[in-house]
Formats: sequence, structure tokens, C-alpha cells
Amino acid sequence: MKKRSERFVLGSSGCIKAGAKELFFNVKNMSTTGLLIEVKDNYQINSENEFDTFVGGKNCDINFHVFNPDVSGVAKVVDVALAKGRLIISLKFSVINFEDGFMVFKRRLPRKETQVQGQLYCHNQWYSFISDDISLNGLSVKIDVPCPVSEGERVTLEVPTLSFWGSARVKWSAPEDFRLGVEYINLIHN
Repeated sequence: MKKRSERFVLGSSGCIKAGAKELFFNVKNMSTTGLLIEVKDNYQINSENEFDTFVGGKNCDINFHVFNPDVSGVAKVVDVALAKGRLIISLKFSVINFEDGFMVFKRRLPRKETQVQGQLYCHNQWYSFISDDISLNGLSVKIDVPCPVSEGERVTLEVPTLSFWGSARVKWSAPEDFRLGVEYINLIHN
């Protein structure tokens, strides 16, 4: 069984865009693989069928934007349910864009100590790693061997445990401990 990704409760809001229409929501929780939202505009949409019509049918790609942290992308609907008169929607990310940044806290977003295995590609070589901690905008990792990267350098990440790959930027490195911190730029979810 695949391990469930850590969930972060943000107290944020955002919107789904379908053509020229927007549907606003509150973020109930968010992980590196998806988000759970509660629709604000229930006067507009009251059922799963109405939501499917709004986005153009089942299995459509949905464009979303979360306001804080500032992240946008494309997602697929996993589940739609009505709870206490509110529409609750579970979305799985297909593509996430982190280019706009995540200035929420001085140290960015809260982190959770979670070990996941992955690989980092730079200078024409793959480096295996295990994460020390994970947040919605990046990872702190320990690499098996020295990795010649510098702050600001762009790398490729592959994290099969969390079903994503994409590009990231090195935020800091501690070469003596084979550790570095990377900030996601763009992630693709399998």
C-alpha cells in the first residue's frame, strides 16, 4: 500500500477557473500530491453533477490557484461530496507551478520530519537521497555521496514514493554532511 502524503492545514483560499468562470474555495488541507477544498460559492453549485457541468465533465483537467501560499497548476478531481450543506472536493495534482514563491513564514512553510527516498539529477549524474523533512515547497535531503551543487542551481527531482518528479532550485547546501535543501519550481504528478 502506498504511503499517504503528509497533510498541511493552511487556512488559505483560492479559486478554480473554468473558462471565464471562477469558483472560490477554502483549502481544508494540502499535501505535495493534492488538496482538499470546500467550495465557498454553494449558491452557484450544490451537487456533484452541477460541479461536473461547471468544470466541463468528469476527468477534466482543472486549473486552480491557491492564494497563500501562491501556487497554481492543474489537477484532477478524485472525489466530490456534500457535507453539512457544503461541497467538499478532493483534487490530485497533475502539474504544480511554484515559480511565484511561498513567502508565508520566514522559514517558508511548516515542515514535517518525513523520510522519503528519491533521486536528484545534476551535472549529468543521478544522486540518491533520503529526505530529512518535507514541506509543500521543498525538501531537505541527505545524499549518499558528495554532490557538486551550489545555491541557486537548478536540479531535477524524482520522488517515486510521493509519485512526483520535476525541477527544483538548490536553496542551501552543507557539503560536509552531504545535505542540501531544494525548493520546488515545477512538479509533475504521476
